[in-house]
Amino acid sequence: MTDEFRHHTHVEVRFRDLDTFGHVNNAVTTSYVEHGRIRYLRDVLGFSPVGEMPMILAMIQVDYTAPIFFGETVDVASRVDWIGTTSLAMSHRLTAGDDEHEVARATSVLVAY
Repeated sequence: MTDEFRHHTHVEVRFRDLDTFGHVNNAVTTSYVEHGRIRYLRDVLGFSPVGEMPMILAMIQVDYTAPIFFGETVDVASRVDWIGTTSLAMSHRLTAGDDEHEVARATSVLVAY
């Protein structure tokens, strides 16, 4: 089976990412998505993350499917779903652990300014 996501960013979970329940806080998961998105825009589309990024985040939705724990490495897989005249939409799949189980899915819309 061909992987539907061809760009991957690996993020190591830091102790500071955890909440009082011992798993990664949901706001941090959004930061992981941001990291994957910025790396995709830089690596695939050639944008510099500082000064040359002609787009802003207009919408993000994250569906959490499993907790993420300290010591795991999160794989943020990213792709562009569609490109319009002034915006584009991206999808992200986050997996973690030795078994690479899915921990979240996210969609985001970026708008040119």
